[in-house]
Amino acid sequence: MDEPFVESLRKRLQDAELTQDAQFHPNVDRVTKLALLKSFSVFSVPARYGEAFGLYVLEALAAGVPVVQPNTAAFPELVELTGGGLLCEPNNPDALAVAIEELLLNPDKAQAFGAKGRRAVFEQFNSTTMAQSFLLAVKSLDCCTAK
Repeated sequence: MDEPFVESLRKRLQDAELTQDAQFHPNVDRVTKLALLKSFSVFSVPARYGEAFGLYVLEALAAGVPVVQPNTAAFPELVELTGGGLLCEPNNPDALAVAIEELLLNPDKAQAFGAKGRRAVFEQFNSTTMAQSFLLAVKSLDCCTAK
């Protein structure tokens, strides 16, 4: 279903003579995805819609890659909880470029964000911690329901 969108991106890159600067990696396996993520200096998916969770942000952080995301939807919470990156104004390419540039020009800062994000993901978003949080939420609902 994504193929028409991907083809439109390829056409735009071709028209701008930028095809040599882009790579497409459809449906990669876990090992390939991890290697790809670890090769990034910064990870950003400047979604223009309300993202409910942003699993791909956690995947990048788990790989130790700092993120730059728009200050909208679930991204502020993820960045705040993990300390793994920066937020920028949504739908603002200039703000996105400034935030990405900040990390690219400050590799020590980027590395610190990546390390902090990785640590937080493994501490806060592991299956045990998430299951315990879920059970606490369910128990809090049980105490408040009328019998």
